[in-house]
Amino acid sequence: MKIDKIKIIPMEGCNILRFGASDSDVLNVLGEPDERENIEDEDYNSEIWYYDELGITLFLDEIEDDGLLVSGMEFEENNLELEGVSIMGKSFDEMKAIGKKANFGDFDMEEEEWGELRLSFEDKLLDFYFDDKKKLTSVSIGME
Repeated sequence: MKIDKIKIIPMEGCNILRFGASDSDVLNVLGEPDERENIEDEDYNSEIWYYDELGITLFLDEIEDDGLLVSGMEFEENNLELEGVSIMGKSFDEMKAIGKKANFGDFDMEEEEWGELRLSFEDKLLDFYFDDKKKLTSVSIGME
């Protein structure tokens, strides 16, 4: 499967899947994941689905009687768009400017233990990860 462009929609998901989509919705849109990781706790059950070729990781949480629903997404592909701008490879400052222009609210930044720089717009549950050259390599989005 090839996806021409993934448009990130903060707090909602993206153009191919929305937060709250069921596991069967995901299978209909993306097919079987390359790998599934099950995380069980006495209070909840969740799974991480990896679509390696697409550069997409989905987080699904069991929500009461509704089954597994998409609650988070990560993207590592070159075809990402945010606010009408193609963003992969953009610099830290360029992403900060896009967030400011889009009124994403206050941002936070932190160097992660594994070496990546993270730029977060917490009001929009958006995290941008940059390599050592401060170029965007991945994006993580969540829902409230």
